[in-house]
Amino acid sequence: MTLTPNSPLATRRFTHRAATGCLILLIIPAGLLAYFWYSAWHTSHVNHQRKQAGLSSVLDQARHATTETTHALNTSSNTDTDTLTGVIWQHTHAPLITYDASRHTFTATASQSATYNEEVLLPGGGPVTVNRCFTFTSTRDTSASWTTTMTEQDEQACRPGQTIDHRATLAKDRVKNMAATQLTRADVTQALDPAHQQDTYVVKDTARHGQTATITILIRAQRDVSATAAQCYQFTRHLDTNNADRATTSIPISTC
Repeated sequence: MTLTPNSPLATRRFTHRAATGCLILLIIPAGLLAYFWYSAWHTSHVNHQRKQAGLSSVLDQARHATTETTHALNTSSNTDTDTLTGVIWQHTHAPLITYDASRHTFTATASQSATYNEEVLLPGGGPVTVNRCFTFTSTRDTSASWTTTMTEQDEQACRPGQTIDHRATLAKDRVKNMAATQLTRADVTQALDPAHQQDTYVVKDTARHGQTATITILIRAQRDVSATAAQCYQFTRHLDTNNADRATTSIPISTC
């Protein structure tokens, strides 16, 4: 049969093909839209699960620090506050640790963190860090037994300690790089505050014991002496001339 352009059969075939073509044109973007929607949902779901796992890891770290601190305090043979401050720091890594003698209580403030890999639809993503702020309160009861509890705080509560931690790291690097003959109170003060414009470092004492120098420094979070958090740190520098790396350690202490 010969079909003419205007014949009913030809018109029906054309209409059918046109409808099929239009349907295909609609299906393709709809399929792409569904794919991107699912990909976005899946990515968000995976990231949520990874973030929750990160937060769970942070809580586990804090609980572990609580348990280990209690155990270490109860097994320590020392009772002086400086030594006990060091014990607490060893297990909590808190840059700010205070002691209330009237209540026989140490309070350590520290940020705990965990990292997870974030997925994204487009190139990018990578590691993301989740942080939580905690206070670890260690109290000695009448039987001389220690108990440590943890409390999650707003991130703002950890910021003074984070600033002090940064300043302590800077001071440690400065002390490490100084010549042995310069490890005096005046020279260390000059190294930490060359312009004499800050009150954030107060060098309290320097001493030498054989091949070891100790420097005690009060570190403040801010220049406002009356309103800022502060922590004493003891820096220990080995003076052995054969020790090329100039090994230097730092640890918070209760008083200076």
